[in-house]
Amino acid sequence: MGTNTLITRSDVYVAGRWVRVDDDQLIDLVDPSTEEVFAQAPLASVAHVDEAVAAARTAFDSGPWQALSRKERMDLLLALGDYLRSRADEYGDQFLAETGVPVALARGGVHSVAGLAAYVASIYENYPWKETRTGVSGVHTELERVPVGVVAAITPWNAPFSLAASKIVPALLAGCTAIIKASPMNALSQLAFGDAAEHVGLPPGVLSVFAAGTEASDHLVRHPSVDKVAFTGSDTTGAVIAAAVARQFKRLTLELGGKSAGIVLADASVDRILATVPPGFTRNNGQACAAMTRMLVPRDRREEIVQALAEAVSSLVVGDPRDPATNVGPLAGKAQYDRVLGFIESAVAAGGRVVCGGGRPAGLDRGYYISPTIIDGVTADAKVAQEEIFGPVLTVLDYDELEDAIEIANGTAYGLSSAVFGGDEKEMRAVAARMRAGSVHFNNSYMTDIGIPFGGFKASGIGREFGPEGLDPYVEVRATFLDGQPRVPRPAVRS
Repeated sequence: MGTNTLITRSDVYVAGRWVRVDDDQLIDLVDPSTEEVFAQAPLASVAHVDEAVAAARTAFDSGPWQALSRKERMDLLLALGDYLRSRADEYGDQFLAETGVPVALARGGVHSVAGLAAYVASIYENYPWKETRTGVSGVHTELERVPVGVVAAITPWNAPFSLAASKIVPALLAGCTAIIKASPMNALSQLAFGDAAEHVGLPPGVLSVFAAGTEASDHLVRHPSVDKVAFTGSDTTGAVIAAAVARQFKRLTLELGGKSAGIVLADASVDRILATVPPGFTRNNGQACAAMTRMLVPRDRREEIVQALAEAVSSLVVGDPRDPATNVGPLAGKAQYDRVLGFIESAVAAGGRVVCGGGRPAGLDRGYYISPTIIDGVTADAKVAQEEIFGPVLTVLDYDELEDAIEIANGTAYGLSSAVFGGDEKEMRAVAARMRAGSVHFNNSYMTDIGIPFGGFKASGIGREFGPEGLDPYVEVRATFLDGQPRVPRPAVRS
């Protein structure tokens, strides 16, 4: 497993050129499958942030980007996606080495940029960029959706390619300029966007790309020339960002954490559950915000369902993420490994039972591996049933009355995704109508689609990505009143 060749990149992509960082801004990247350093990669400084923002501001205010038609901008984005796709194996394998994501998923993430660009190309002409409207007074107006400005796109380490694309593709199409600020864990792979921007000839300042530590990241978020922040990550960091930008009234999109619940109805099919739940909560090695990590089952079916799940989960292949046969790779780093083990230990301390998994798999002495884990016997208010774990851990809770199940499902700070398993669509729809979540799945635990908006209620975030709705966060609506005087008398105002 792993590689013996140390990869080194020492420059970041700023204002249309590659800029070398100081030696003390290079960081070691550790392959989580081997616990060995495989690369050195650069972090941007505060000075790099200032240069990137200044270039983005100039490119937006007076550069050639605004003069291009939307079709011309879209063609460049399609070319950018095609370039990344042509090097998907290379960039995907870098992402795999950074985080331990299984090879098909890692390379698929790179392909997703081209997929999203192609989708947006298929819909953007029907987006209401400009429309006319007659007001109640008879005045004629023209409504135009104009770019919001300079965008800071802050991406997470678990799905950096698709979640950078979900921000920069609609932003750049709309006419914004953007800065991708990647996690230090992706300091190598995300430079791919700089390679692509240079290859397709994006004008200087339209897109800068770098990873950064806390100081430079905070500087970017607070920079007065940044008009919008689009962030995907933890609710803790999201709250810090929201507070930081509030005084400047920056536009903000937050896609945060989840604690998704699946309600199993009395007539649910075990086969349908087994087809979707084990691969769902272990997807991306369990490091997915929308993963269904709680199952609510009727008390009289608990033992049946728990045992069936345990058998299915135990058959998943845990191992080298480079092996196409692997279902579950290592966690992304030691901190994440320790965090997940801590949640499992807290569940046991609270009286829970580890049905399967619970620690390092046999035969894997190195790497941050944890076997897919099922826990039952805890109450709905236990830490493991309330907080986002970000690891391959499923908690099973039982219920007596459906009302209790709905209350438990909605009883966390989050509201990103949920599921209902059953055989009666009418009953499933009735339950879904009461779920406080941005997505509800019928007989499926995990599904996303670039044509469908994604986002959450409550602490799971603000705004939506993907679908036509994914364009909305990157535009402002400007109304131009075409008549100097209203055509009909204004309604009388009562005193």
